[in-house]
Amino acid sequence: MAVQDGFARRGGLLVPADVVPIRPDVRVDVPAPVPAVEPEPEAFAEVDDRPDDQDGQGDGSGGRRGWRREPVTADELEARLEARRARVDVQRDDERQRRRSAADHRLDLADVDEHVSVARRRRRERERDDAEQAALAALYRRAARSGERARVRADIGRSAEMRALRVAMVQRGALVVGLPVLAGFAAWSTTGVQAGMVRLLDLRDGSPEWWVAWLVEPLLIAIVAGVIIVRAVLRTAGGDTDRRATIAEWTALATSIALNMFGGWHNVDGAVKAVGGALGHSVGALGAAGTAWLIGLIIDYASRARPWDGAPRLAELNVLPDGINRGKRAPDDRVADDLPDEVRALLADVQEAIAAGTISADPSGYAIHRRVMGGRGDKGRASRVAALAAGWRPDGGRS
Repeated sequence: MAVQDGFARRGGLLVPADVVPIRPDVRVDVPAPVPAVEPEPEAFAEVDDRPDDQDGQGDGSGGRRGWRREPVTADELEARLEARRARVDVQRDDERQRRRSAADHRLDLADVDEHVSVARRRRRERERDDAEQAALAALYRRAARSGERARVRADIGRSAEMRALRVAMVQRGALVVGLPVLAGFAAWSTTGVQAGMVRLLDLRDGSPEWWVAWLVEPLLIAIVAGVIIVRAVLRTAGGDTDRRATIAEWTALATSIALNMFGGWHNVDGAVKAVGGALGHSVGALGAAGTAWLIGLIIDYASRARPWDGAPRLAELNVLPDGINRGKRAPDDRVADDLPDEVRALLADVQEAIAAGTISADPSGYAIHRRVMGGRGDKGRASRVAALAAGWRPDGGRS
């Protein structure tokens, strides 16, 4: 291979002939570089007019093939540079628009979320307001109904009729509670009275008199209880017992006490023991006497009560129209005329029974079927007549 002029082959390389090789052990003085000389301004410049998509592309020669440099004027260069700047501006405007659109989209989504949150909160507030309003309305309705009933109940409670019922309840309670207590003390006193009869009459065990002696205390207590009951009944009816009944009552009690003390009296050393035994046997009789006295005291208090003084009558309170269900009414003549014959006849019989006092006013279907129809016939007809007869009074008035 021929060597070109100005080049020499060294070590298999083709290098310029005037190049001095540099060895590690040899110092070579390299001349200082020559300062560059600025070229004179020209009227034109060389501009790379390659398309941007062809830069760096080609056959590996750094894009130096397929294009050429052409001299252009300043106006052309300015136009081309302006075009490039315009393209960059368009790209930047597009990026700004894209980011602005994305930011607007995010803001719109946030507005939608906020709107949904506000709508949900308002819905919850409306639901809570509706629930509270419904609860308040229910409370008002319940207060109106229950308050009216409470007012009617209070008015009825202060009426003379209710006061009389309470007085009667006190008298009845005194008998219901006092008589069982009296019977309990009498049971304890029975053994003492029987022992007193045996000691007083020197009765033999198992003899007929010995057995009859067990009946003395029950008979004495029966007298006391009878006087108490009779006195209570008479006082509730406006009467009373006199001094003779009181003497009979306390005579029976005194006899029971005396027999108990005599039966409990033993021949022991010391009067204290003897008196103690007598009093122990007399506990039943003394308790019966105290119970009888308390019953009479309570009944006397109840009989002195004046429930009708200073109290309004139930009819004067006028609580029926507003406080009591007025569904039950006496049948008028027009309705009675449209009734079947058997229903009209049964209605007449029920009205006669109410007037005679056989059944109470406003009778139930069961009462009509049992007392008026004799337990025979159609129970449905009895229930229908009960609804028709409700409110009817013998004097022609209607409740």
